[in-house]
Amino acid sequence: MQERLNFNQLYYFWVIAREGSIKKAGKKLNLTASGLSGQLKYLEEFLGKKLFDRKVRKLVLNDAGKVILDYANRIFTMSEEMTKTIRQHKPVKKALIRVGVLPSLSRTHIHEFILPLWKDSTVLVKVVEGGVDELLYQLENHNLEIILSDRAASVRKTGIRNYRLKPRKIVAVGAEKFAFARKDFPNSLNGLPMIQLTEHSHLRSEIEDYFSRHQVSPQVIGEADDVILLRLGAEKGVCIAVLPQNTVQQSIAEKRLVKIGELAGVNADMWAIVQAKTRKDRILVKTIQKFIAYNK
Repeated sequence: MQERLNFNQLYYFWVIAREGSIKKAGKKLNLTASGLSGQLKYLEEFLGKKLFDRKVRKLVLNDAGKVILDYANRIFTMSEEMTKTIRQHKPVKKALIRVGVLPSLSRTHIHEFILPLWKDSTVLVKVVEGGVDELLYQLENHNLEIILSDRAASVRKTGIRNYRLKPRKIVAVGAEKFAFARKDFPNSLNGLPMIQLTEHSHLRSEIEDYFSRHQVSPQVIGEADDVILLRLGAEKGVCIAVLPQNTVQQSIAEKRLVKIGELAGVNADMWAIVQAKTRKDRILVKTIQKFIAYNK
């Protein structure tokens, strides 16, 4: 039996896991499927664990495979970073900041937060998207430095720190044909077509509570995670949309949308979630402090 891990085999596993099949990985690596399958078998024998569950025409990572993939991601990401750094004319060590974001979070919010990091020449920013549970798992396992979320992480999670960033006002917007709804707002929204955020968004429950308090019932014609889809639907005159004001400010200025009214007392929250102790805490805290409302 091998005494040391064969990194070529680990790399083959990494490519197979990312491609989702041995056939696709073989094409990318210019190797035969049988040869690649044999290398994967040697790695599994060395580790004493199967790494995939074999299903019809598909390989699915099992629990052991997910653990190995986490390590492989870190190993080969650092390898790529090292190669790029050494090949630079003037090698500069950059801190890798991996930012996890929720699909339902406003892209404008995300861009505003990340822009200062992009401008920092000492930082390399990588943005990944996922569900809140998966992102928290990645943060706890040091595969992310920060999560941008529309809700705080559970206080039961030890070693995690939540920062509430500046909230944004929420407004109802629509094409010019819906301008009449400015009068008697929010009652004027009764029966108007509206695309709303999905239940994955924390903001949706805040908006629904507001409508309930004011006994308002728009006609919901669809749902979407992405606020851009809601904004585009409103710009096309298909519906009204209820969104953070900063995500529609440009559309209003360019007269693609009109502001119908503001949902008083309702705000779009964005939370920064980090490890309480991180080697890159100085860079992250410096950025967080520019946007912080209060911490918890």
